[in-house]
Amino acid sequence: MAKLSTDMQNRADLTVQFIVKDFPRIVKVEALNHFKKSFVDEGFTDGSLQKWKKRTTIDKNGRNITRYRSNRVGKAGGLNDYGRKTKGRPVLTGFGSGGNKLRNSLKARIENGRVTIYTYKKYAETHNEGDAAMPKREFMGPSRKLDKKIEKEIEKQLDKIFK
Repeated sequence: MAKLSTDMQNRADLTVQFIVKDFPRIVKVEALNHFKKSFVDEGFTDGSLQKWKKRTTIDKNGRNITRYRSNRVGKAGGLNDYGRKTKGRPVLTGFGSGGNKLRNSLKARIENGRVTIYTYKKYAETHNEGDAAMPKREFMGPSRKLDKKIEKEIEKQLDKIFK
């Protein structure tokens, strides 16, 4: 009988250690991976993937801003400098920003058992929420798929403790 109570005490200790140390770390890692994947997918996944709206290439006069309009500078109809920079570039990825991109600004911290995901970019909220001039391109927020990933990982870890 003493063996059983020692075994149960060990499992209880492991469970407390898991809740205090490992649980917040799992949430942090899974959330950062999920939100960074939004930039790869070019959309946010809640229940399913909602793709972001593409960049506007037409100005208020209805002209294409990625093409030359005359032969004066380049060949009419050919890509201008802006068109060459944006062609094939993912949405919400700046040109010439090196590693200082919005996707790389996502950070997380664990304080008092709480996980906080944040970004230091001032314009992140405008992209994530949208405004009058810019469409909403959510990359962070509540997600059912993220909740399921976290739940699955926690279940896996608890199964290891109670096997």
